[in-house]
Amino acid sequence: MKAVSFLSDKWAWLRSAAPDAFVLRASVGRFGEDDLPARRDRHLIRTAITELRQAVGPLGEPAAARVTRWDRGLPQYAVGHHDRVRDIREAAAKLPGLGLCGAAYEGVGVAACVAACVATGRTAARQALAEAEAA
Repeated sequence: MKAVSFLSDKWAWLRSAAPDAFVLRASVGRFGEDDLPARRDRHLIRTAITELRQAVGPLGEPAAARVTRWDRGLPQYAVGHHDRVRDIREAAAKLPGLGLCGAAYEGVGVAACVAACVATGRTAARQALAEAEAA
């Protein structure tokens, strides 16, 4: 399992709708597990429950479960990604008019894009405007 979001803790309306239960989302799949999307739903659900129990302790059985496949939905960075990004940014800084932003550099998923991608996009835009005004 690569991530779990306890949605009932994130959104009060879910907690209010089912105060005696909780809703969570588990993301499964690791780099190199190319066969994962072909596995049966019940296998993926059982794997997620087993790994969740290993991480947080005893849990009851789910009242309901649904599998949604996002095959290759998010890139997975290789080891050394942050060093490569640093090197790319250093090289790009030497080229006037070139700005870098986006998930390829800053992170994947909504939270990463909001926090980092939007910020670096704004920085790149400000840099481009400043360079255009200076020219």
